[in-house]
Amino acid sequence: MVKKMMLMGMLMTMLATTTYVFAEDVYSTSNGKKYHKEGCRLVKNKGAKKIDKADAVKKGLAPCHSCFKQEQALAAPQEQKKIN
Repeated sequence: MVKKMMLMGMLMTMLATTTYVFAEDVYSTSNGKKYHKEGCRLVKNKGAKKIDKADAVKKGLAPCHSCFKQEQALAAPQEQKKIN
C-alpha cells in the first residue's frame, strides 16, 4: 500500500512538472489574429497581452510567421507526411 502511494505521488509530481514545463505564454493584441513570442517586433509597443498558448489556439489565433518561423519549418515535413 505504501509503495503504491509513493508511486502515485511520484507520478503526480512528474505530471505537474511536465505540464508546467510545456505551458507556454504567448502574446496577442486585442484585435490581432495571430499569437507572438515575447520579443516579436510585430507586437512590441502595441499593448499585447500575455496569454497561454493553448488558450490562444482555442480562440482561433494562428502562430506569427515571423517569430514562430522555426517551429513552422519543423512542422512542415510532418504535415506533408499526413497529406501523402
